[in-house]
Amino acid sequence: MRLRFMVSLQKVTFVMAMVGLSLLVIGKISSGQERKIDALYLELDKKYRIPEQWTVLPFELEDPYKRIKNGPPLVNIIHKAKVEWLSRWVANPRAVVPNAKMPNLGLEFEEIKAIIAYLGSIAEKEVPQVSWDAFLLKKEEELSEDEYDKMDKVYNNGKGVWGRARCTICHPIKGVGGNVGVGPDLGEITTKVNRNWLYDWLSNTKSHFPDTMMAQYRFNDADVRGIVEFILRDTQFIPEEKEEEEGEAKPAKPEVKVLTEKEFGSIRKDSALIEKGRDIVEKARCFVCHDIKGIPDLMPVVEKKREGTSGFERLLYEIRCLTCHRIQDKGGTYAPNLTIAGSKIKMKWEHEFLQTPDIIRPLSQQMPKFNLTGEEAKAATEYIEKNLITKEALPDIYKDGMPSAEVVAAGEKVFYEKGCNTCHSESIAKGGGVVGPNLATVGERLQPAYILYHLKNPQQVNPQGVEPNFGLSEDELKQLVGFLVDHVKKEGK
Repeated sequence: MRLRFMVSLQKVTFVMAMVGLSLLVIGKISSGQERKIDALYLELDKKYRIPEQWTVLPFELEDPYKRIKNGPPLVNIIHKAKVEWLSRWVANPRAVVPNAKMPNLGLEFEEIKAIIAYLGSIAEKEVPQVSWDAFLLKKEEELSEDEYDKMDKVYNNGKGVWGRARCTICHPIKGVGGNVGVGPDLGEITTKVNRNWLYDWLSNTKSHFPDTMMAQYRFNDADVRGIVEFILRDTQFIPEEKEEEEGEAKPAKPEVKVLTEKEFGSIRKDSALIEKGRDIVEKARCFVCHDIKGIPDLMPVVEKKREGTSGFERLLYEIRCLTCHRIQDKGGTYAPNLTIAGSKIKMKWEHEFLQTPDIIRPLSQQMPKFNLTGEEAKAATEYIEKNLITKEALPDIYKDGMPSAEVVAAGEKVFYEKGCNTCHSESIAKGGGVVGPNLATVGERLQPAYILYHLKNPQQVNPQGVEPNFGLSEDELKQLVGFLVDHVKKEGK
């Protein structure tokens, strides 16, 4: 009994002590003592808090620039790249592709042979063999006139698809182009890949490299065959023959030994060589950038589960919109920021534009034609309209009706007095600059409220933009917005 009494007494004493402590704390706080918060918590709160002007999105955005491994999986690299190309690439990556990110490992030829033997040993499925018209497999000089005409038709179709897909936005060719800065130089691509692999890659990029920054275009069979023919035959993708310069002879560069397909055939099943190659790959830490079969335990990759995704979330992944665009704090900076696109763009225009992109910015930033379906465009516009908006509705000075002719005329005067035509063209007849977006139909593209919001302080809206802040008065803003809102397609034109 005594023991129970002592235990009960201790419990009561503890409870009273805790209550007293709580009252003491409350008394101190209520008496004006400032509550201190650890600086670490404040920093974390600042880092992860959503800015007030952003809306909360229904799913977490995937930033293609923050993928864990930047290099492609190596499991089927032997089916992708020709052995001779692989040999030169491993020896000195930048001598093969000028903008290569892979370092020069300074390997000896015997080590390179071992690596290629290992890469051959981990290969899985063969590339599907595509059925090609016999004349397409011939060299140009071997074609009859009829065969040449048929080949040329396929080639020109591919040239058109290539242009509409804006491939040179991401890929430089012999050092020219590739403004986005994410694609390899394709100036010598014909020495690397074969037509069957190229066909399979263009048909489904994600099956080869799930985290690739390249979009999965909606090409049909004729499109893919055309691009393959264009790439394999056009001179811009073929190495240039280096002409010897007249004058003083330069010392010859040491010849680089290259592993041939025939030599590879004789070593590809050499178990000792394969094991040596595996050891070199492991010690060179190739797994830091590449997913490599047989060496996953050193730096495992947690695969992203994308099977259940749909709608705009799926589209963002497959088309890789965030390679060029930015939403909130994720993505690229090459193309317009989409964070408040729903408060900026008219969705009827956007729906049509996503399916058949028009040239808005003549010099650059032209949207590729991904061949999106109407349903895909609808999924995108519905998401944008609902989620990518400002928290507070932007004021619309023309919500009750279109501007009068007098306002439009006054706005035109402001437009030319401020020199807006130096960078923008607002009509075919009058011409204008090509640095900024074409404004001929800006009234169909942008919401009046956004135009006003933008003109008040262009640099605040787009910190990367070059448009000056003219400090326009309220009347000038109303007139200029009215002038631009009036720029729509007129009946009969």
